[in-house]
Amino acid sequence: MIKSTARMSLLALALVPGISAASDSPKAATHLGPPDYVAPETRAELDSRMARHGTVMSSLVRAVVLLDRPTIRVLAGRIADEEVVAHAARSPHAPAPLSLPREFFLEQTRLASAARDLAVAAADRADDRVLAERFAAVTGTCVSCHSSYLHGRPAPDVEETTKTATEKKR
Repeated sequence: MIKSTARMSLLALALVPGISAASDSPKAATHLGPPDYVAPETRAELDSRMARHGTVMSSLVRAVVLLDRPTIRVLAGRIADEEVVAHAARSPHAPAPLSLPREFFLEQTRLASAARDLAVAAADRADDRVLAERFAAVTGTCVSCHSSYLHGRPAPDVEETTKTATEKKR
């Protein structure tokens, strides 16, 4: 009788408008739309780099939710040490600098620091609340970085460096 009642309750909930997953639900965004200041070459390069970064971040979300500390440590460490989406200055081993707002680069630095803190918390087997706080700091940098990309303007020195690097290729 209890199983039958539970089934009926679930069926009733599924039929209530707004409770069930209706086909007219808005589709979740899969990427940011590009702002008008981003050149097609920059957009293509950034899309490629962000796709790789997005895959690692999605895996990190899953690891944090599942409290998988070894995976958190590895993925957060990778984000902190290896995943540089864009460089502000040209170096022989770095990709060409992208014309992006200065705040974008500052947030990228904050991301590396927050990811490093998360990796340390996972390695030290910190309390679950500490993991949540450190992960919140990581995702906060994501929102700030995306906001600076959409609403900011490239820093003049970065824009000039990008133009110079592009002209040298010609």
